[in-house]
Amino acid sequence: MKARLRQLFRAVPDTWKTSATIRRLLFIVLGLLIYLPIMSDVLPKTFDLNVNMVSSVTLTAPVTVEDGEATEQARMKAVREVQPVYARNDEITGHQLKLVSFVFKKVAELQGQTDTTPEAKLKDLKESSPFALPGDAMSVLLAMSAPSLNAAAQETAKVVTAVMQKGIDSNIAREEVQQRVNQQLVLADLDSRTRKVVREVTIASVAPNVMIDEDATNTLKETVRRSVKPTMIYKGEVLVEKGQYISEQVYHKLNAAGLLEKNASKLPFLGLALCTGFFVVFLEFYLSQAHREIYRDNTKILLLGSIIFLTIMVMKMTSLGKGIDFFLPGYCVPVALGSMLIAILLDTQLAVVCSVLFAFVSGIVFNYESLLPIDFRYVLYGFSSGVAGAYSLGKATKRTRILQAGSLVAVVNVLAIVALYLLLSSSAGWRDLLMQSVFGIVSGMLAAVLTIGFLPFFEGIFGILSPMRLIELSNPNQPLMRRLLMETPGTYHHSMMVANLSEAACEAVGADGLLARVGAYYHDVGKMKRPHFFVENQMNRENPHDTLAPGLSKRIILAHVEDGVKMLGEHNIPKQIVDFAQQHHGTTLLKFFYHKVSKLSETPVPEAEYRYPGPKAQTRETAIVGICDSAEAAVRSLANPTPERIEQLVRRIISDRLEDGQFNECDLTMQELETVTKSICETLQGFFHNRIEYPDDKQVAVKQA
Repeated sequence: MKARLRQLFRAVPDTWKTSATIRRLLFIVLGLLIYLPIMSDVLPKTFDLNVNMVSSVTLTAPVTVEDGEATEQARMKAVREVQPVYARNDEITGHQLKLVSFVFKKVAELQGQTDTTPEAKLKDLKESSPFALPGDAMSVLLAMSAPSLNAAAQETAKVVTAVMQKGIDSNIAREEVQQRVNQQLVLADLDSRTRKVVREVTIASVAPNVMIDEDATNTLKETVRRSVKPTMIYKGEVLVEKGQYISEQVYHKLNAAGLLEKNASKLPFLGLALCTGFFVVFLEFYLSQAHREIYRDNTKILLLGSIIFLTIMVMKMTSLGKGIDFFLPGYCVPVALGSMLIAILLDTQLAVVCSVLFAFVSGIVFNYESLLPIDFRYVLYGFSSGVAGAYSLGKATKRTRILQAGSLVAVVNVLAIVALYLLLSSSAGWRDLLMQSVFGIVSGMLAAVLTIGFLPFFEGIFGILSPMRLIELSNPNQPLMRRLLMETPGTYHHSMMVANLSEAACEAVGADGLLARVGAYYHDVGKMKRPHFFVENQMNRENPHDTLAPGLSKRIILAHVEDGVKMLGEHNIPKQIVDFAQQHHGTTLLKFFYHKVSKLSETPVPEAEYRYPGPKAQTRETAIVGICDSAEAAVRSLANPTPERIEQLVRRIISDRLEDGQFNECDLTMQELETVTKSICETLQGFFHNRIEYPDDKQVAVKQA
């Protein structure tokens, strides 16, 4: 199955791998692959329910929301219970005092009318008085002397002021007013008749001066309204049981919780879309700036999207266990799976960036208790787990390294769980903490196991060479490696030498030394088809090329490239390794046979007929292997390989390739070529250093004699 998928994948034209249009489409698809699986976690499922129906399902509140109608009812009730705010109106007091003054002035005026009868005076006073007074009181007033009248006027004004300053409510009883007046007149220095008149006038003139303050009352009502706490529907609260009658109250709660189909809010969808879009745009920008090699290769972008989607789906499947009482899916989910796969197959820093996404998704998917759309406990837990998974691998070259990384992730998970437990001052006991820690350990180990399981799948489908895959390919027990050793021991030894040279040179310029080493192992496997036509395998035999025509020798030599590519393809060797077999000679000229045929031919022979088919080296690694291949073969042919001769030979080989344009399609710089030259010379000098000539036994015996 995996081989068939790989063949189908390779059958697609290579143009799509660098197409900018395809790249944009891949990022759009990536956004959808993030958005679609988790959209149901930000918006609850809705139901077609109405009042007076019987619910066919048991529904609980998916989120914590405010019950707007219940809150409004509670506020209205609180406002209705607010008592009016009363305030004393001193203007009324002043007005009543003016009326009192008017009465006494009128009495004084009537007393001065000598030509008017007492009956007429009494009648005039009754008609002009602003308040009703008993007849006997009026008669007494008209009969009082001027000093007594003046004293009565002053005392009346004093008592009215004192009584009304205490506030007179409209609901106050007349008896209460009389009592207050009597209390004020106790100490008045008046005779009994005057005291009685003053009492009657005061009681008649006192008027309510405490009124409802509309502004203060409205302010108090608004304050009370705001102080009423919202009525909340809490997440997990059972709103309706299966088979329960849906009342108006239940219906409004279902509506507030967003469970009714007719008016479910779509805003969470928009919010999630914006968050997803932001991450995808950021990821594209980050790749284009920090990882251009990945950004320009749509295959790797597709690989990245596949890993992200796989990780999200693993989260979703783990979340299905939320109904199990003892199961804690949020702590058991292997969040580090995606980070570990990305770190191995693509890049460690990219894995850390993607850990942010995995943590965000984890906070949404496992949000069972938080009042917010995202449970930040799982965000922190997921991020720490993902970062630990990315950085713990290092340059993993063995599967056991992944298990070790999983153990480290498990430790980090436990530390994160303990930190959250202490940070949140959880009411849970140590037993719960122990259970959470166990699931954290399971998460780390499960991430490692799944990484080991999915790694070969991604390597095979996308042709990705991880360090572990390279180590597997370098195993001498690989079929092609065993054949190379058994059938062409000279080529095998040559390949080992080239591998050592290439790895050292690549590491010196920051290239992939392990890839170059493994590529060098397989670069000459095509020689197995005709091993004795290559000098390293002849072993004191006659060189068959001495008796062959140059054209035939040329075809045999050039064919080893095509034969190697074919063999590697038949054994499903990754394309990156095949490139070494195809590109290590580039389009260089087969000089020996070209010069030989030029001497024998009477007409000029085109160089193109004696050049390797290419292509030229496309990467630094293939270019360096090509240099090391020529350098090793040339230095091995030297009779006396001194350091000076080795360096001179290596520099000539690199100079010839540079002038021939063999490095035009890779990104090797002149500075890197100088570094490569020094590295190759140092390694070759170690191979071909002068050895001490030890005397044989006979010479030793002579010297001892």
